Amino acid sequence: MTARLLALFLLAMTLAGCGQLPQPFAKDHANLANAPFLIAPATEGVIVWPMVGVPDDVAELVTEMTVDALRKRGVVASSNASNRASLILTTSGERQPDGALRINWTLSRPDGTVVGTRVDAIASDERFEQAVTQVARWVVPNARPGSDDEKSFAIMVFEVVGAPGNGNDLLRRAMAFALARADVEVTDFPPPDGFVVQGEVTIKPKDTGGDLVTVSWVVMDAKGREIGTIDQANTVASGALDSNWGPVASPIAKAAVGGIVTLIERHLDVAAGG
Repeated sequence: MTARLLALFLLAMTLAGCGQLPQPFAKDHANLANAPFLIAPATEGVIVWPMVGVPDDVAELVTEMTVDALRKRGVVASSNASNRASLILTTSGERQPDGALRINWTLSRPDGTVVGTRVDAIASDERFEQAVTQVARWVVPNARPGSDDEKSFAIMVFEVVGAPGNGNDLLRRAMAFALARADVEVTDFPPPDGFVVQGEVTIKPKDTGGDLVTVSWVVMDAKGREIGTIDQANTVASGALDSNWGPVASPIAKAAVGGIVTLIERHLDVAAGG
């Protein structure tokens, strides 16, 4: 996997917030997937509370991945909605001397009764993904997971250029994570029969105030031929992204990944004569 989760953890620990920013680069249709998940009043679901002890962007990532894992097992799960019967899954993270991340999971009933606890020491991306899957099985051991279809194509996320501060690195990592979570195989090298995605950032001051930030994701086939581009743009406060992209990298990638996957799928359909 191109983006290393522990590297993101370590990097995020050093990042300082840059204040309130508008929701970045997310058009209305892209936001539909992130709309509040409403749990039916008569259904016992699981509310996943944000992890404590880690930076906000790391907590958001862990929470979303946990919710996704639960939903894949048929569990009604959410990070922002619950009902009176919902179980509560809380997590806390603690950095260990060897660099691993210790995660404490606690599953409770609404009245505070602890249903169970578990601890995972995360030392790699693979171990993290395994831990989240195992937590979902632990919460609902008898649930039948959704089908795990073989990934249909592979993508390498090439370097992002043009962003100041830590933007190039965080955007590349965020896009790799977003693609992986969309069930796309992410590779460290250009796949022989796959695709390459490269990001380019431009920032221009606006006459009316603020900075116009544009992110373009160029999608190429294995031979370097461009098959399409996904463009995003938004206005932020002047200088807001001069150094820290931590609060916006993941939302930018998540808003673009659907378009990238659709672009590739259409290209494959045309190539197959569909």
